[in-house]
Amino acid sequence: MSLQYTYDAKGKAVGVFVPINEWEKLTTELKKRKTSGSKSKILASIEKGMKQVQQIEKGKMKSIPLKQLLDAL
Repeated sequence: MSLQYTYDAKGKAVGVFVPINEWEKLTTELKKRKTSGSKSKILASIEKGMKQVQQIEKGKMKSIPLKQLLDAL
């Protein structure tokens, strides 16, 4: 990655120039990580929980006390 830094009068780095093609790669990767990481994990957890509720309602799975559930969090 070829970055160019901008400095103030005291020589302190205050900015950076990132070539547009590299910037686009970085932002695309960041968007993928945000989307795939948080949303998909949350949706998968909700789906798993709903399946467990269905199993409990059908009598195929035993429920646990609320205190035990909260302690697990």
